[in-house]
Amino acid sequence: MPSKARDRQLAKLAARRKAERDAAHRRRRIISGAVGAVIGLAAIVIGFMLITNHKGSSAASSPTPTATAAPTGLPTKTGTVAAQAQPAATVACGGARPAAADAPKPQFDHAPSSADVLKPNVTYHATIQTSCGAITVQLDPKTAPETVASFVFLAGQGYFDGTFFHRVVDSIDVIQAGDPLGNGQGGPGYSIPDELTGTEKYTPGTVAMANAGPNTGGSQFFIITGPDGANLNGNPNYTIFGSVTEGLGVAKEINALVPKGAKDYDGQPTKAVYIEKITIAQEKAPKPSPSASPSA
Repeated sequence: MPSKARDRQLAKLAARRKAERDAAHRRRRIISGAVGAVIGLAAIVIGFMLITNHKGSSAASSPTPTATAAPTGLPTKTGTVAAQAQPAATVACGGARPAAADAPKPQFDHAPSSADVLKPNVTYHATIQTSCGAITVQLDPKTAPETVASFVFLAGQGYFDGTFFHRVVDSIDVIQAGDPLGNGQGGPGYSIPDELTGTEKYTPGTVAMANAGPNTGGSQFFIITGPDGANLNGNPNYTIFGSVTEGLGVAKEINALVPKGAKDYDGQPTKAVYIEKITIAQEKAPKPSPSASPSA
């Protein structure tokens, strides 16, 4: 082969190999760029997910909380509290300050359950002995079992003894008691649930649980002494757990202890009225009489 022809052929082969190398180099760059783009996009997505999880609810990364079992059995005493306020120096109705007024009142770790306190087929009556006389209340465990159980339990612990009526409200005919602090802020150390029917009527003689909002009842209770208790009917948020059977006149006498000429009074009675003691009486419900046999 002439040298010129051979040179031309070699030059063509060299040019073809260079073109193939250039093409392979371009393919590698394209593939590298695509892989880099995928990795970059994945990094962006992962970063976004991490930011979202960090800024959102921590529930996804926190262990699921385990349910805490409700306490069972009768409450355990955790300590005592002393009164933070005092009533008027003069005791109403010629009464005297009871010795129990100086005793700190117990606090408890949880509310008692009706199953642990109340007996089936038993009627419960509470006698509230006050500076002005006795008020007898028939409790209603059928409508408000947990509220009645708490009241019966606390009475049995002497919790109410020596406390005083810290509030009278003449615009709604209410007298209120059951606060160991005496300032409207105290309780037994636990709260009890509301037991509302939706048909509550606050008629004279009604005994209901005071509260500071839903399911915040404790030991403070009130008695409706007259017709103005109906002003609460439009806001029936107070569990009714009993009714006065004797001594409504005593409750009215307490409600009348307001400053002379006061209108819509809401505050302490002008004379001290103590709860000297609350006692609980139980009466077994009578068995139903057997049905008469049909005549032959």
